[in-house]
Amino acid sequence: MSKLPRDFYIRDDVLRISRELLGKLLVTRIDGVLTAGKIVETEAYHGITDKASHAYGNRRTQRTEVMFGQGGASYIYLCYVLRLP
Repeated sequence: MSKLPRDFYIRDDVLRISRELLGKLLVTRIDGVLTAGKIVETEAYHGITDKASHAYGNRRTQRTEVMFGQGGASYIYLCYVLRLP
């Protein structure tokens, strides 16, 4: 297993990057605990020009600031699920 190089993430074709991430392992070590999971779903947005992106129109907030940095960082948003009785 090897880490993907930074230039993997900074290409212009976000759809290709998204497809190529499928099946890859995402590995973290937090407080000494190693975790990993296979990427089975991705989304691809074209940043400030993509109306579906949280960065659309250059909207910078503390939450979205990571999307304006160098490629290869993760932007994780909360997804709420309503559970009916």
